[in-house]
Amino acid sequence: MSNDFSSAEWADLVRGLLSEDQKAEMDRHLRSGCEECCTAFAAWSGFATFAEAERGFDPPHDAVRVVKTYLAQQRLRDTRPVSARARRRSWGPLDIARARPSMLATLVFDSLQATPAGVRASSAYSRHLLFAAQSLAIDLHVETASKAGWFLLAGQIADSNKPHQLQRRIDLSLIDGDTEISAFQTNEFGEFQCTFDRRKDLLLLFTLDSGEVALPLDVLFNPSTPDTSSTDSQRS
Repeated sequence: MSNDFSSAEWADLVRGLLSEDQKAEMDRHLRSGCEECCTAFAAWSGFATFAEAERGFDPPHDAVRVVKTYLAQQRLRDTRPVSARARRRSWGPLDIARARPSMLATLVFDSLQATPAGVRASSAYSRHLLFAAQSLAIDLHVETASKAGWFLLAGQIADSNKPHQLQRRIDLSLIDGDTEISAFQTNEFGEFQCTFDRRKDLLLLFTLDSGEVALPLDVLFNPSTPDTSSTDSQRS
């Protein structure tokens, strides 16, 4: 680039950011025929034209979705050496014996199974699930959200060994297959909530000092779960 003016000055000139006096000085220098400065000015003018055109470029939505999905998967792999799906296949006695085991919570109550079939089909989607993992009880409520096709998940983590002790905040992740779709945190009472759209392979993960706890939520929308939206459309 030119030794008469800096790169920053040429960039400011083509962007119209210089004072009138400095702009006039550089214009006079260009008219004098300085080959090196004319080359620099042409290069920076090309950059400015390209940058201006770039503002109006709108990448295809499918391409953006693919890139976002790829980046989410990369972050998940960076933070979790083994995928959520692979961990679910590997849970067993050996995991419990490790220093930081992975625990698969057990479903001990499902309101859908306790509700008569006729009532299930006629009501809006509402589900109460209770999971247990060692001394932990994880209480979940799933309701239809205000946005069509979305659901609200609210819950609380309680430790029967410490019933009167406020808990430290716990980080949770809602996983679909190998992709984290939501990250949130409990309050001091162990309560949390998030929203999500309909998924087939949901998993709720959180980590304690004793290891990682996983709640398989694929039970929410498995084939045996009534589809209230289709039921309503049939009635109408």
